[in-house]
Amino acid sequence: MFASIIAALIMQAAEPAETVTISDAIRAVEAQDYERAFSIAEEYAAAGSPDGQHLLGHLYANGLGVQKDVAKAVEHYVSAAKAGQVNAQFALGELAYTGEGAKQDWQRAAEWFNLAAAQGHMLAKTRLAYMYSEGQSVPQDMQRAAALFKEAAAAGVPAAQYHLALLYLEGNGMTKDLQEAAHWFELAAKNGDADSMYNLALMLEAGRITGEPDYVTAVNWMRQAARAGVLPAKTSMGLFAYNGRGMERNEAEALKWFRASAEDGDAEGMFLYAVGLSEGLGGRRDFNEALRWAEKSLEQSYSQSPQSVQERIALRDQLRDILARQRLLAERQQTDEVIRSAQSVSLFSQPVTPPPTRPAAEPQAPTATIASQSEEPDTVRRRRGLRR
Repeated sequence: MFASIIAALIMQAAEPAETVTISDAIRAVEAQDYERAFSIAEEYAAAGSPDGQHLLGHLYANGLGVQKDVAKAVEHYVSAAKAGQVNAQFALGELAYTGEGAKQDWQRAAEWFNLAAAQGHMLAKTRLAYMYSEGQSVPQDMQRAAALFKEAAAAGVPAAQYHLALLYLEGNGMTKDLQEAAHWFELAAKNGDADSMYNLALMLEAGRITGEPDYVTAVNWMRQAARAGVLPAKTSMGLFAYNGRGMERNEAEALKWFRASAEDGDAEGMFLYAVGLSEGLGGRRDFNEALRWAEKSLEQSYSQSPQSVQERIALRDQLRDILARQRLLAERQQTDEVIRSAQSVSLFSQPVTPPPTRPAAEPQAPTATIASQSEEPDTVRRRRGLRR
């Protein structure tokens, strides 16, 4: 098919020509030899090869071996897509959907995804399914979305497996089936989907698969989700460690996970880290640091329930009161020290006895406890939009 566009590289004048194919360009990309990939793709594209046009568009779109230029990428993608190159059709759909470096146009994205999906492109089917589930420039159609997700999920696309599991979990577009939901979450989790790891862990923890909680397996998946960056998973790992569920109880480990969640911006993690610091979890008590995180948690509580907001307000106020009493106690102790020092150098034979001071009560830890937060609501984590 490509006989008219084969490039011959002469390694030495006395040696025979070596045929270079578009596959060599793809292998060069995999080896991060982008200059070689660009050279081969450019030659094929100039000869009218749709595969060469697509690869050249990919290199321009991502700035690989050449300065990033989305306009040039689109130009090459369009040439390839019009010739039926399925990956170029999908790439144009992605650019139109995300608006990355180009004008966002969901209607145009759906058109390109439809063309690619008709040729069996599974990622295109996944994207199209999501658009049908959300009604993005197409009529919302959960049955159509479910059918497309099923096809792509069966082909091994993790994002499709994740979304299909959610549909089974919620009974949206199909009959609710927790076993099917768990099955697809597990497949997606094994394919590296972090949100599926988290949701599978929640189902195992709540006993929604077998009827009995499986804390050990839940901890395994929750830990993987946490390491993959799912913020609520880090908070959940702290609670597992604190309660000793599925793992040995370890306060220091719990505080470590709460801190990791807090530092990454999770409001619940901030709150639990503040509580942990005020309780002296793992041997560390720091009311000042606890107050700082309690206040940050409250600032991030705009999407929390009114009850959660009230808990955070109560913790903040209790910590402020503790610190105020600590300052008062320190001031009184300092005053007593000054008086005792003055008495020791007094010229009077009978030192004046100062009036008795009212002893200040020792600060007590706030009433909010981690134990009170240990029962998590049985919820799932949904993606905001469709990830790549």
